Amino acid sequence: MLTIAIHAPFQTSFTIKTNCKELANAIVLRHGKYATKSTTQSDITIIAEKEQSGYSIYFNGNSVKTNAPLKKIEDIMYDNRKYEETIFAVHGGAVEYNNGAYLVVASTTSGKTTLTSYLVSNGFGYITDDCILLDRESFKIYPFTTPLHLRKGGYNALKALGCAPESYDFLDSVSIKRYVYTPNNSVSKPLPLKKIFFITRTEDTNMIEEMNTTEKITALLKSPITEYEIGGSYLSFISKLSAIPCKRLYYSNMDFVAEVIKYEQQSYN
Repeated sequence: MLTIAIHAPFQTSFTIKTNCKELANAIVLRHGKYATKSTTQSDITIIAEKEQSGYSIYFNGNSVKTNAPLKKIEDIMYDNRKYEETIFAVHGGAVEYNNGAYLVVASTTSGKTTLTSYLVSNGFGYITDDCILLDRESFKIYPFTTPLHLRKGGYNALKALGCAPESYDFLDSVSIKRYVYTPNNSVSKPLPLKKIFFITRTEDTNMIEEMNTTEKITALLKSPITEYEIGGSYLSFISKLSAIPCKRLYYSNMDFVAEVIKYEQQSYN
């Protein structure tokens, strides 16, 4: 059995054991530097055994048959991942500009990974592309620099603009096929949160829209990547977070987003 330990910052750790070298390599490629082929103790263990017809996945006393083991493992990890109480985990990407963190918050398939990759290729620092780790006390953003995973459409869009990654690995799993790379200009230290953009990709519209306090709080309550218990302290935190400048950003041109961040940084100062 091969053993992969996944220790990402401020969250549940996992150990995956498998008799399949290809699956082990795919898991490491998926999680980058946070995955190591070691026996380091973790919070949760998942076993994936390759058999003559598919895979058997064992977790928490249960087993399931699948032909898409990587997706099943990712689903188990997503459903069982918890974050430390000091962290607010947001579904979105984040980039650095002039030592500040700028968040682009959106759902899956919204184009945020392609947008993050575009921004990083144009001089912005890479913080994360899927899970933003926000300190609930200091409002600083911790780097979570997993590899960027571009779908074919996103890669082709970047290639057409002349900013696709020149060097990458290709993750070729049954249901997960991605162009994978880690930017050289990855951020290595926490940064102060400057602004939050709730993004929407459009066909031909490029605009920013102000948000009132109610709209900010509503959008922030919908933004976590995991569920939080809605109580007094949580609502108080969300109210404080809404004091950070938040705007809706509609874009068809990714360069518009880059210019908005640069302009907003200047206006913020």
